Amino acid sequence: MSDFSIELDVRWGDVDSFGHVNNAVFLAYLEQCRSLWMDSVPCHWQDGDTGPVVANVNINYRRPIHWPERLEVTLRPESPGRSSIKLHSEIRSVPQDNDAQPTRFADAAVTLVWIDKTSGESVPLPTSIRELA
Repeated sequence: MSDFSIELDVRWGDVDSFGHVNNAVFLAYLEQCRSLWMDSVPCHWQDGDTGPVVANVNINYRRPIHWPERLEVTLRPESPGRSSIKLHSEIRSVPQDNDAQPTRFADAAVTLVWIDKTSGESVPLPTSIRELA
């Protein structure tokens, strides 16, 4: 599957007392992209007694983000396992002129595990999700 991406603006409330986007907000940006990607998957993965949970997040912070900034958050599903899938993401600037190169602020890997909602035990990845990687 090709990259899925969204664009968003840094909000004033995302900035901490040091004048840059708080590190925890990076997680919110990743979550927003992941939620919209999941919503775009052409199946009914959210119906029934199973669903995804975040099992692991690894973020490499490359540069601080300052306000104002327009961001692009990308996601690429890879490495499906029996009950999990790894999602690779990047947070980059959206250049305001055509000649500028985007700045990479962070890259991340998020592992989703499919579980039975009642027992909490892992279950096989839905075929529709597995086929996206």
